Amino acid sequence: MKAVNIKSFGGSDVLQVQEMPKPEPKPEEVLIEVYAASVNPADCKMREGAYPVSSDFSFPCSIGRDFSGVVAKCGTKVDNIKIGDAIFGVLPRGVEGTYQEYLTIDQNLVVTKPKNLSHVEAAALALTGLTSLVSIEESLKLKSNERILIHGGAGGVGSFSVQLARHIGSEVITTASQVNHEYLLDLGANQVIDYNKYDFTKILKNKSISNNNKAMANIVLYDANSIEILNKIRKLLPSTAGASLINNHLLLIRILSPDSYELRKKLLPILSLLTDNTVPKNWKL
Repeated sequence: MKAVNIKSFGGSDVLQVQEMPKPEPKPEEVLIEVYAASVNPADCKMREGAYPVSSDFSFPCSIGRDFSGVVAKCGTKVDNIKIGDAIFGVLPRGVEGTYQEYLTIDQNLVVTKPKNLSHVEAAALALTGLTSLVSIEESLKLKSNERILIHGGAGGVGSFSVQLARHIGSEVITTASQVNHEYLLDLGANQVIDYNKYDFTKILKNKSISNNNKAMANIVLYDANSIEILNKIRKLLPSTAGASLINNHLLLIRILSPDSYELRKKLLPILSLLTDNTVPKNWKL
């Protein structure tokens, strides 16, 4: 099979197309013929060597985690999937390898692809939708009477989160460059702030962000590698928030990664959001 591998850590020039052996599924795994694989910022960071790797890591290696495709072969103990099924999912945390023609994955980590979603749309949905769902519903437990700031709302996770927060009934404030303002307003954002022109912390303070009528109880921040931005947002939080830095993210606003073996269970409510048009399928890819 063909695979896009990296021969070393570095820029885009380390990517190379190679012939690799087709993997064989273990008893509880399925072999997937990959029809589409998403490209996430995390993939670029993996390619650059920004993430720790296991002791048995070696080059060349494939990268990527989101995929959509068709079952080509089933392991001997697979009982809920059959050859020819169209499915999509996310590789477990710490496992890379969707930039290739075939991959193997545990049968419990995939979900049947809806007929009204293309493989490209399904591959773009999984990791961003899961990150949004886990962060907003499970960690923040966002409520309808709260106001939320989604920093960088035009990205993959941000655009899903804007729609999810509006579905919950929250007031959504987001930041983005001017070119994305109309897009975010169409997704349901109540206010979009151009972070290239304005200091969003001053604007939010002017809105009495912590008043008793509508508290900014939770702030979600995505892809925040800037300590300067983190320090600005820290000033918006009440002194009792007890915010602390973890991996360059404030505890209250860090990106959360769902547990690998909870992925299938969490993909199902995402599909429900799509089915009832709460989150339209034409989000920015």
